[in-house]
Amino acid sequence: MSKINELNIGAFFNHKGKIWKLVDKAHVKPGKGGAYIQATLKSTCGIKLEERFSSDESVDRLMISKLEYQFSYSEGDVLFLIDNETFETKEVNAAETSAENFALIKAFADEDTVLTLEYADDLIINISLPESMIVEVEFADPVVKGQTAASSYKGGILKNGIKVLIPPYVGSGDKIKVNPYGDKGVTFISRV
Repeated sequence: MSKINELNIGAFFNHKGKIWKLVDKAHVKPGKGGAYIQATLKSTCGIKLEERFSSDESVDRLMISKLEYQFSYSEGDVLFLIDNETFETKEVNAAETSAENFALIKAFADEDTVLTLEYADDLIINISLPESMIVEVEFADPVVKGQTAASSYKGGILKNGIKVLIPPYVGSGDKIKVNPYGDKGVTFISRV
């Protein structure tokens, strides 16, 4: 058990029968009443929750271990991964991550992609792609004349069908580096 005010952002814990990740927290001291922690939590299936905890409230903190697996292929709602040390195949069901994250993994992962699986007591609580992926731009909107003077972006569609905003100098056929987990969805990083 750990006190909620001692947990760092990114910590996992049990609360109301589910596993939650602490996304944000703020210590609040109102004029009347006792101090409390205002926390933003995210469940393993992608649900966000705003929750208030008393400053001295304790939660059941989970110890997390991370293992890397190489993506092999996907079939329906199942990902087939390979352990690079033992070469055993591991099947991961779509229910073990959010639907949005599962769709990203299916869109971006290929045979060279290494996925990180986070475990809490042998239970998969998160699956993630690398923070940067190299993909080819299939279609890029044309540049509007005069738009290059200011910092601006245009629409583009990647080979995997994902829409992304790209700078005016990026065209169809260019390879770019993107962050699949950007603040506003898939985010452009640089041209390769």
